[in-house]
Amino acid sequence: MFCSCLGKQAPYSENDFQVDPSEGFGPSKLGVRTTVDEPLSASQAIEVLQAGNRRFVQGDAKAGGFDQRARRALASHGQRPVATVIGCADSRCPVEQLFDARPGDIFVLRNAGNTCTHAEGSMVGSVEYSVAVLETKMILVLGHTGCGAIMGATKLFLERSAQKHIEATCQKDAQETTDQSTEGSESDKSRSTLLGLLDALVPVAEQACVQLGAGSSTEEIAAHAVKVNVWRTINFLLSYSLIIREKVASGEVELQGAIYNMSSGAVDFLGKSPKQAQLLNYDGHVVPSMGGPIRQVS
Repeated sequence: MFCSCLGKQAPYSENDFQVDPSEGFGPSKLGVRTTVDEPLSASQAIEVLQAGNRRFVQGDAKAGGFDQRARRALASHGQRPVATVIGCADSRCPVEQLFDARPGDIFVLRNAGNTCTHAEGSMVGSVEYSVAVLETKMILVLGHTGCGAIMGATKLFLERSAQKHIEATCQKDAQETTDQSTEGSESDKSRSTLLGLLDALVPVAEQACVQLGAGSSTEEIAAHAVKVNVWRTINFLLSYSLIIREKVASGEVELQGAIYNMSSGAVDFLGKSPKQAQLLNYDGHVVPSMGGPIRQVS
């Protein structure tokens, strides 16, 4: 119900909202994606994302301006995004732009490391909202080259590995290292949230190191860990959310991974997680609310 102080307005018609379709992102009746449009299938959504990224790479972006008609259409008719994309908070990786999209086209969720480490929280709940209410059929977990969070976790993993090696070979040095570590932990309390984030990503770096084998450089491990982390986030979502798991199992929704190359601008679409079939049979308990204990999936 509009406030009377705004005055009366004539009912909106489709002509009021009409936008040049060539500027849109996927098929839309009003030139922008709203609830008057049917949801796109997962295959259609991935094609739209791929086409948008090609335009971005070629410098032929169509998204451009977003005028009053488009804003009014979204405000009056709600959103019907083509896909849900979980990306990194890195300012160099703007999800909408790299897919040549506009407001309303993509349901975007971003955090450092495009990760999802806990069953309860806004990431899982927001993804569930996107598929259950907004009816997006494609969930894309998007990592990127040169990820600072992954590099930080990789360095932390290697530092801890080196420390363990010292402790195993020289008891005296091990004691000194432990003392220094204890002293440092007190001064690190102010950044414990950041350290907690990196801690949660350390297993990603460890897995990448194991897969690459001995002799790999920090940069090589971090680069491979980006892909490992994409699969890990997908696997967490399938493990944590019954809603997502059921929709993926029924074929209604697809959950795929991708990596954005910051140098070329191209997105490498990776497809489904190698563990998807196994995880669709997962019957572990997920806490019913954010008030429950944190459960991590190995």
